[in-house]
Amino acid sequence: MNTLEVSSDIALKRARLVSNIFHPWAILVPVIALAAYQTANGSAEWVKWALLALVPAIVFPPIYVKIRAISRGGRTQKISRSLVRNDPDQLFIMTALFGVPSALILYYFDGPRSLLSIILGVTAVMFVISLVNLKYRASFHMSMVTSMLTALWFLFGPISLITFLVIPVLGVSRYQMGEHTPNQMVIGFLIGLVVSSTIFYGLGLGA
Repeated sequence: MNTLEVSSDIALKRARLVSNIFHPWAILVPVIALAAYQTANGSAEWVKWALLALVPAIVFPPIYVKIRAISRGGRTQKISRSLVRNDPDQLFIMTALFGVPSALILYYFDGPRSLLSIILGVTAVMFVISLVNLKYRASFHMSMVTSMLTALWFLFGPISLITFLVIPVLGVSRYQMGEHTPNQMVIGFLIGLVVSSTIFYGLGLGA
């Protein structure tokens, strides 16, 4: 392996690491935790609301992926990629599993409106991306991460805009991995920003 190949391999590994660090599910945890902390009266309430919002959203979709992997005799990672690329219709199921249980739980227990807005915003973004990806491959990662960072902007104001530095870092990593073109990532970013903002304004949480 020559120097150029070694450098390319290192860059690819670094891009994969960055993509995993800023994976939508990894970003969702601190975003929900911060929103729950903002509205909670004490640590017990903070943990309760965070768990009620997070657990269904981060548990049900992976369980579905594992079930599909077992039923098809394939690997989980391969099946997961097919949900976005080879079988985009499956994204609608993933969207429902992500958002519906968490939203119903938060609504039933009269949870913080900020948490409900985040879940509804990300779910709406997933739904729009699912529709778009029936004809065009916009960036699922970029749209979801942008939605979550937009939620921080509405909840915490201009100071949270520093988190948007994640966007170009994630974009470069996805491009280096060959997952998306710049246009696909820009479209994903715009969908995440516009749809999530619409949800927050619609629920009366506009800045």
